[in-house]
Amino acid sequence: MPSIADMKDLSATQTPLFLFTFQLASGAVERWCTHQVEVEGEVYEARVVGHNLFEMRWDSEEGIDSLSKLTVTLANVDSYCSQIERNSGWKGARVTVRFLFFDLKTGAPASESTVIFRGMANSADEITETTLRLTVSNRMNLQRQLLPEVRIQRRCPWKFPVTAEQRAEALTGGTAGKYSPFYRCGYSPEVPGGAGSLEGSAPYTFCEYTRSHCEQRGMFKQDSTANPTRRFGGIEFVPPSIQVRTYGDKSFHASAATENEGRYNDFVPIVYGTGWYAPPIVFARNDGNLTRMEVLLGMGEIQGVLKVVVNDIEIPPGRTGANMTATGWYSLASQGSRNGGFNTDFSDADGNPLGDPYGSMACLSLAVPNRVNDGKKLPTVEVLLEGTKLARYASNGAYLGDEFDNNPAWVILEILRRSGWSTEEIDLASFAEAAAYCGQQIPARDLHGNPVFIPRFECNLVLRRRRSVAEVIRGIRNACRLYLSYNDSGQLRLRSENTLALQQPSKPAGTNSQAPLDGGWPCYEFGDGAAGFSGILRRENGEPAIRFWSRSAADTPNRLSVEFQDEFNEYQQDSLSLVDVDDVLLTGQEISVPLSALGISNFHQAARIIQLQLDKSLRGNTYVQFETSVRGAGLKPGDLITVSYLKEGFLQQPFRIKSVSPGLNYRTVTITAQIHNDVWYSDEAGGGSHGTRRQPGFEVGVPRPLLGNVLDEEGGTQFGIEERTDDALDGQISVGLKVGFIAPGRPSATSAGIPLLNLALVVSDGGGGLAGDQTLYYAVSALGAGDAESALSFLARDGAARHEHEQRGIAGAQLLGGNHGLPSVPRQEPAESASNRFRATGGQQFR
Repeated sequence: MPSIADMKDLSATQTPLFLFTFQLASGAVERWCTHQVEVEGEVYEARVVGHNLFEMRWDSEEGIDSLSKLTVTLANVDSYCSQIERNSGWKGARVTVRFLFFDLKTGAPASESTVIFRGMANSADEITETTLRLTVSNRMNLQRQLLPEVRIQRRCPWKFPVTAEQRAEALTGGTAGKYSPFYRCGYSPEVPGGAGSLEGSAPYTFCEYTRSHCEQRGMFKQDSTANPTRRFGGIEFVPPSIQVRTYGDKSFHASAATENEGRYNDFVPIVYGTGWYAPPIVFARNDGNLTRMEVLLGMGEIQGVLKVVVNDIEIPPGRTGANMTATGWYSLASQGSRNGGFNTDFSDADGNPLGDPYGSMACLSLAVPNRVNDGKKLPTVEVLLEGTKLARYASNGAYLGDEFDNNPAWVILEILRRSGWSTEEIDLASFAEAAAYCGQQIPARDLHGNPVFIPRFECNLVLRRRRSVAEVIRGIRNACRLYLSYNDSGQLRLRSENTLALQQPSKPAGTNSQAPLDGGWPCYEFGDGAAGFSGILRRENGEPAIRFWSRSAADTPNRLSVEFQDEFNEYQQDSLSLVDVDDVLLTGQEISVPLSALGISNFHQAARIIQLQLDKSLRGNTYVQFETSVRGAGLKPGDLITVSYLKEGFLQQPFRIKSVSPGLNYRTVTITAQIHNDVWYSDEAGGGSHGTRRQPGFEVGVPRPLLGNVLDEEGGTQFGIEERTDDALDGQISVGLKVGFIAPGRPSATSAGIPLLNLALVVSDGGGGLAGDQTLYYAVSALGAGDAESALSFLARDGAARHEHEQRGIAGAQLLGGNHGLPSVPRQEPAESASNRFRATGGQQFR
């Protein structure tokens, strides 16, 4: 059967039709159209009087570049539609709209069909004597979905499975997996491999979502078969007041729990990628010498904690068996998996935990000494976190497992899954393709000016304040040049906004283009006929239905600013603001607006995105709107087309579609597009792409150790010591010591760049000389030509504290460019590039 692309360019096409399928809440299915037709064995009654499909918009408020809603008017002379409203109701009906060409003479379809809309019906807007008007909204309207979605509350927020079908789904989540509403609870005692306790011989069929009910159903700590559960998601434990005696005090005093920061009805944070944030403190209590706290890190399973800072003092991770009262410590009570974990700092006399298990939430146990916080008021806690593990998929749609990743494509996919989208509704292959493009390594410079390789786009995002999903996805898209639309099967796909050659490298189906343009293929070419392309309709007076316009100066900002956490500067909060000087001089005014972009990870990415938006705002301030026939079928927002209109000097000028507004049955289409230039889409960043955040007057200098000048029996260096005796005139004897050493070299000017470290260093299991059961901090310098040493990198913890009483060694510093082991920092000067070496600040050579 011919495709729509084959049919739409014919001089005389068959009748274009929209097919409406309504699946009511009762299960009944109604099929209607403007004509009575039969397609694929199903009869569509002629009941559609009219419809308004609004617009398919680029960068719409809903976050998806497609139809947000439609209004359909149905014939109701026989009151058939009114009966549906009275019986089962229109609200909740699933609506699918397909488009095809139909041969009314033969009564058979003339082309294949394509899905252009899926949505959910509301109650009838208006019922008259002859018609019924119905509004259908996008079933997954992202404007109505909010993140974070889980509140801090006493009652468990997870849905309890009531029926046998729900309990079967609760075991593994069914087709929805961990995004099933019953998965986090998981009560399924009668299902093989399930969890939970029975009420006699039958499962419980209700729950009041309290701690006592959770314990009764075996989901708080363990069930009747001793399977660990720890699924309770409520937060209600507050430690009781105790009598304590602080060091140096002679008497006891009461120590009550400090008023918590995480209040009920606040939201549990969600962290994607890596970033600093101030998580809510559930409670804090001082026991005389230590203030012990529980800190709610976020929803879902996380990768781990990199740093914890309390009142501007860094706290080390806890070590089993070590006395860390002087420094304090932190440990993960729950990493956020389905089965949570208890904080063992609060237990009864028998060792049973008293607190909450934090099922499906990550929780941090934190203890700090009185010199950091005395428990009289709540401290300030900041955490550098590697956040949520994300599902990843191969190019064929195969599931690859959950891993920590900050690729924006997988972040958007995870947000969509949280919002109710299933894998059947998503084009997973397109997400894999977009993830591969975002993850490609491109050259950049770190904050010290060193050349490095970084992923093209990353997303490090912390959500503490509640926002709509549309706002979040739109912000990520703006930071990564991504956009969402529907494919011909009605699945949601993710694409990258790019040059014509990269976005549309092969000839699209349905295009009338005869030859490539700038290395790519336009989706369609429209014109006035001078260049061999037409397709622009004329009005009744004979004028072409086309207009060009530009936005006013007030709507075209020439300065854009964005805030982000710089991964090259220990993820510290930073900002970048770029201005187009030529436009400021031209207009005599500076129009500054903040850029709505979320998750930017470094200056290079920020500079590229801001420059692109400035180019589109100023040099892309030319728009075209025209009407065409059914030839516009299949075109979607984001597609690149060309317009030839010699009167305005345009000859095969690329434009990017901003909106598509189809008329009745796609007989006419109104297209709005913005001028496009491939030069704007560059992986190179201009000035301001890296910062010089280190201030030389305040940084830690390069250590200059003194080395001995003699060798001992084992070949080690020792200081040569000579004793000298002097007799004074008054008979006293003075003894002097002479110590020999090798003088360190003086600091000299060098072009060797400062090495860039990853905060999560790689630690080997052997071969080193570093003892375990201790916390060490390292900085790294580079040696250039003539042994001139660079300044030090930032300090990083080596992680040896995780290994008790064993010899460990750092296998090598890890550059953000992706190198492991001993890195070689690239240099601009080839002579120095071959001689870069690394050593620890204490003089110990890296192995």
